[in-house]
Amino acid sequence: LYNALFESHLSYGISVWGVVIKEKADDRLFITQKHCVRILFGDLDAYLDKQSTCARTRPYGMQKLGQCYYKKEHTKPIFNKLKIMTIQNLFKYHCVTEFSKIIKYRLPYTLFECINLSNRTTSNTVILTKKSNTFLHEAAKFWNSIHKRILTPEKGLETSMAQIKLRTRALILQIQSIDIPDTWTPSNFQM
Repeated sequence: LYNALFESHLSYGISVWGVVIKEKADDRLFITQKHCVRILFGDLDAYLDKQSTCARTRPYGMQKLGQCYYKKEHTKPIFNKLKIMTIQNLFKYHCVTEFSKIIKYRLPYTLFECINLSNRTTSNTVILTKKSNTFLHEAAKFWNSIHKRILTPEKGLETSMAQIKLRTRALILQIQSIDIPDTWTPSNFQM
């Protein structure tokens, strides 16, 4: 349901517009994604209790709305349970998979011409040009940081296995937390 209705819209063209996403928990798109996850998979009973705001429908002792009424449900356990990638990790995932296809198939050729691969025959490292806020620069940066961990020398650029390894790595890093398991930290958005 989530993949069909929300993630498909969220990831459409993400490699183009995703460069504006901040790697912080207060990014507006990430907040929208968390809101959608809460609506689709959150605690239904707690949600329905919050919606009965009329004082006549609540018992006498519960008529004053306390702090617990305004408290939102944590989304990190829901993301982890359902293996949903955050928008930041979704952007990186799409960048690396599309970049690997450009390198493997050399298509579209105009993009492939802009990529400076290392001269070493065994290396798939990309030599970065000046810093820019474009798909090619961001994808090359992510590619350099991750390609040695997801590629096997004997199989090379096998796209399906690389995608599985990349998705698994993103989900593992998303689960990890330094202090409190229910809070989002910057390390959850790094690959």
